[in-house]
Amino acid sequence: MIGKNTRRNEPKRTEWLHIRLTQTEASKINDRFRKTACKDLSSYLRKIILEKPVTVITRNQSFDEFIQEMILLKNELSAIGSNLNQIAKKINSYATTPGSKLLMESYRLVKDIVDTKITEIKNKLNQFSDTWLQGSSADEASGEQ
Repeated sequence: MIGKNTRRNEPKRTEWLHIRLTQTEASKINDRFRKTACKDLSSYLRKIILEKPVTVITRNQSFDEFIQEMILLKNELSAIGSNLNQIAKKINSYATTPGSKLLMESYRLVKDIVDTKITEIKNKLNQFSDTWLQGSSADEASGEQ
């Protein structure tokens, strides 16, 4: 079990280092710290001062765009799904009435919209995967990774 006492063999940190910074300097340090995987500012600064590697988290713009598109599409599909459920309930409750044909036509129209959105999702996924694959292929070709 991993708990609070996992650092028993490490020496305790008893020494303090006090420095003064301008507001601009402190802001820069905090901005850089927020882009790392460090849990607290002390461990980040300790790594920097002791010249240890710091893991920096980078944002992928195309992935952010992809997520935004998927959220919008998910919301649209959710609204369409609600409409489909309402139509299906109406059709089931009025199956023998003359208006059921109109309801069936409404159902078909909404289903066509759903099919269009699903196709749109597939196309967006293909666009983004092509973009990501081109980016990773270019990185591999140049020797970067």
